[in-house]
Amino acid sequence: MRNAKSLSVAAGLSAALAITCAPKANAVELLISGNFETPGAVAGDIPGWGLTEFLTGVAGAANTAELTGGSDVQLFLRAFEGGGPLGPTQGNFNNDGLPAGNVDGADFLIWQRNFGLTGTALPEQGDADGDMKVDGADLTRWKDNVGRTQQYGNARLFQTVPAAAGETYTFQGTSTFEDNYSGFVTTLGDESPFGQIPSPTTTQFRMEFLNSGGQVIGTPATLDLRTEQTFPGFPIVHSPLVAQAPAGTVNVRVVAEALNMAWNGSTGTNGGAQSAFFNDFSLKSGSNPGTDLLTNGNLNLGPPDALDFWNQVETPATRTEILRTPIASFSNHTPGGTRGVWLSAFFGAHPTFEPTPVDGVISQTVTAQPGGTYTFSGWTKFEANYSGGVDTISAASPGSFAGQSSPTHTEIKLEFLDINSVVISSAVIDAKAARRLLSPTGNANDNIWYQHTLQAVAPANTVFARLTAQMIDGVFNVDPGQSAFFDDFSLDGPGVSLIANASVPEPSSLIGLATGALLLGFARGRKQR
Repeated sequence: MRNAKSLSVAAGLSAALAITCAPKANAVELLISGNFETPGAVAGDIPGWGLTEFLTGVAGAANTAELTGGSDVQLFLRAFEGGGPLGPTQGNFNNDGLPAGNVDGADFLIWQRNFGLTGTALPEQGDADGDMKVDGADLTRWKDNVGRTQQYGNARLFQTVPAAAGETYTFQGTSTFEDNYSGFVTTLGDESPFGQIPSPTTTQFRMEFLNSGGQVIGTPATLDLRTEQTFPGFPIVHSPLVAQAPAGTVNVRVVAEALNMAWNGSTGTNGGAQSAFFNDFSLKSGSNPGTDLLTNGNLNLGPPDALDFWNQVETPATRTEILRTPIASFSNHTPGGTRGVWLSAFFGAHPTFEPTPVDGVISQTVTAQPGGTYTFSGWTKFEANYSGGVDTISAASPGSFAGQSSPTHTEIKLEFLDINSVVISSAVIDAKAARRLLSPTGNANDNIWYQHTLQAVAPANTVFARLTAQMIDGVFNVDPGQSAFFDDFSLDGPGVSLIANASVPEPSSLIGLATGALLLGFARGRKQR
């Protein structure tokens, strides 16, 4: 799935830099949702519901819950978000302070003493990413975790609806607990950074009545879900909460919450499965039990996703997690933003996931004019073990490409199409090659955001321009850090913005039919995360 002709990054560098400052007459931004933020929605919005996410004792928001699933959406509770043990892969090279782990100055000195060691480096010598080298990428791991402590995670889902005093209300919902979920076990495992302590986690449903001032009146009805969760991995329809609204009631509020969730290990009955899920809520009154009072009780109605404005192709089509735009700092480059595109190569060529490599492709088509100058800008980040940033898959990989050349290619391409949507010219950025040139250490997988730019003139007969960003043949390498990210895409030039995803036919194949190459380049820019 490659273009027939394209100019390499190295070959086009000097020419491209010469034109990156060329004037852009009548240029307008052509992409819709190029920064991959959710248009018109607040981060964490779930129609009908409020969602509060936080870490115990830590100011600010956290990513402790998110919607997940295809046709049957549920709320995914990220019990592990507060952080797990810090070992050599996180920069704790002397492995001290366990079970929590302590990344400190002593670990920096280990890295410093062994910096430059190649081919034989061990984790305890400062090799955090397992490439048998002690280099800048390992220092980045140390920087990301020095002084870090683990916290408990919290997520609270709630909805408030009008209610009447004297009326009886019934609230019910479903939950699923995984084997290692801290709210399922009574004692945390020996791998937990908090030690083998009684689980601090409370997972509960609650129904409470509010007066005109918004204060809770009477005693809320609560259900500790742990008391009914006996089969991990299976959804449990819980016993309903039934209560009569006291005098002074104006509203009823229903709550599903997980408090003080803790990281609980990765080697239990179901491996690292330590999450929980909420789903299928209902609230009914005694006088009208046939009507559900909740909006979006099954959670299937979600806010618009940034990728809704892009064509998306995931191969295989059944693996819908290859392309994601989670609310997560690790995938976001936008200042003040919350999202970016997460490329999950690790689902490919792995005995537990997919037997063959996986693809993730996004594209957007806009109107274009012959002779117009079009300029693309975008950012990428590759984690330490992303298969698209290495030449050879680690021999320690459990996947089918262990010890072989990595098949993964990560590309951004700009194509010009005629009236029949046939590609008449294109240019391609090879992200791995570009990142190696931009990285101070020459390492594409240095976990740093880099900016790439491309400028091209639309040839005769151009009607459309199509921007495509893709990961082809993603495969499992080794943990941790096997992902790549796109963010902050921009394409400007003469024309008008057009969401053409539904109206402009896409070629059935992603193989480019280019007949010539256009100037290609990138502007150096980076942002440490």
